[in-house]
Amino acid sequence: MRFFLQEAKRQGFINLKGHRSVGGMRASLYNAFPILGVEEFVHFMEGFAVKYKGGKIYV
Repeated sequence: MRFFLQEAKRQGFINLKGHRSVGGMRASLYNAFPILGVEEFVHFMEGFAVKYKGGKIYV
């Protein structure tokens, strides 16, 4: 997870945190968050999954 956070920060995605009770990743996307930002974050996650895990994510 640390590597994911480092890569995300390099791409301009900040304030991401691991979920303390269940693990994994948490990104809070409230109603005021622009759809373009959501799409860019999904694109980043898909690229990360393919590059480092050889797989695909499902959102």
